[in-house]
Amino acid sequence: SNLTNCEVISSGEGMFHVIAPEGKLGVVVATSPQGGPAYVVDLREDSPLLGKVHLGDKIIAIDDDDVQQLSSIEVSQLIARKSRNPQRKLTILREEDQEEAPSSDEANDALVSESAFVDTNSEHTVTIIAPKGKLGVVVQNRGGGSPFVSDIREGSVLEGQIQLNDRILSVDDQDVRELKAFHISKILASKNQNSARKIVVSRGTIV
Repeated sequence: SNLTNCEVISSGEGMFHVIAPEGKLGVVVATSPQGGPAYVVDLREDSPLLGKVHLGDKIIAIDDDDVQQLSSIEVSQLIARKSRNPQRKLTILREEDQEEAPSSDEANDALVSESAFVDTNSEHTVTIIAPKGKLGVVVQNRGGGSPFVSDIREGSVLEGQIQLNDRILSVDDQDVRELKAFHISKILASKNQNSARKIVVSRGTIV
């Protein structure tokens, strides 16, 4: 039977199943350099799994296939391949005492904790050296989270370097995770005569 809503089925302490509908899930996953299963680093505002899946949740199986040894890219490809299925079963491991940001003293502050969580635990931190002039990149904020790349114009000088959904962490070593998108755009524009601008982004894989 087609499920219009996601179902969450608990299966013991710390582990549960989420029945995801067909189509895009709006979930960004990454893997840690220390190894271990892919985990959730961001949720899109329109994700059907909002409220069902939390930041930091580890994805350990898809339709009962163990995916703990797979990279975040392999996990997202597997989920995407099944996107036409009326439902997909995700098995999630959640630490009972999990804080969204183990390294943050302000774990209850969603903005700080998401930024710290992404920055410290994701291997997908990429440094981009941007040339002078217009970059042709659109930056937006998502639901109080850190700013991210929402569009890359055709012919952008950063095509092939920056990717959609990259979260912008710093510009020329200035931490911009707490700033609004238009502030970041102004900072980049004010430096557009510089021969180089260093942009550090955090990159997960969205499914």
